[in-house]
Amino acid sequence: MKLLLTDSTHSLGVALEHELERESFGLLTPAAKDVDWCSQEAVEAYIGQGKPNLVVNTLGWADAPSDADCTLLPQAAETLAHVCKARGIPMIQLSSYRVFGDDNKSKHAERDEPVPNSAVGRAFYAAEQAVTEHLECVIVLRTSWVIGSFGDNHLTRLLAALQAGETWRPNNRLRGAPTALSDVARVIVALIKQISCGAQCWGIYHYCSGDGCTELEFAEQLAQVLEQQDYQGAAPRFEVVDEARPDEPVSAVLSALRIRGDFGVQARTWRTTLVAMVKQWLHVNQ
Repeated sequence: MKLLLTDSTHSLGVALEHELERESFGLLTPAAKDVDWCSQEAVEAYIGQGKPNLVVNTLGWADAPSDADCTLLPQAAETLAHVCKARGIPMIQLSSYRVFGDDNKSKHAERDEPVPNSAVGRAFYAAEQAVTEHLECVIVLRTSWVIGSFGDNHLTRLLAALQAGETWRPNNRLRGAPTALSDVARVIVALIKQISCGAQCWGIYHYCSGDGCTELEFAEQLAQVLEQQDYQGAAPRFEVVDEARPDEPVSAVLSALRIRGDFGVQARTWRTTLVAMVKQWLHVNQ
């Protein structure tokens, strides 16, 4: 089986490529300059030459996408969907909890109607709609807070702020389920393996860790880990924020029951991987 990983340069793409290197799949990882992902002709030419059996689209995905990412997300998804439909190629599209908005739900299920409250959320939702409207054989995988020792995410932003001597301002209203980059990559590979064995489970799926927490609780846990690791810098200074943000869903916790039922994927905790991620960040940045 040959896979096309559309972007292997950002944090999730790097983690996913690393995970796939352990497998026997053929892997196409084009450089950004190799393909204009918003040009159907260019994408058709690349896919026609590479002949992948499955496309994993991570283009534009990020924990906090830039304006350029928000433009790329729906455009690339639309282009890929047209080409994949013409060639009968299934697709995995990466998405985010950011498609949800100002509701009061503590946990979001796949059946909940997305009503994004930000440009980022609208970009993710437009990308989802682009692939689900054109493809029958597609999996849209939404994630919660994705953390790792590299890239731009909740963990690295706190550590970078600490290193710069800045005060931590965690929000006590915002709640999520921190999920390690390596864990998301593990789940995507599990889906790929089952698709390669003939699984016909398509549609919207959620995955996140089994441990929900507020931003404040996550920051407090990180402070404990730093103390255990004998961090030599100044101790974190907290200034707790106690009001919701207008552009962020109050809850980023996702129900992962459907992916467990259809694919047997079990949620893991982020707490056991936090120490390793902090050690790696300190090794690189101290």
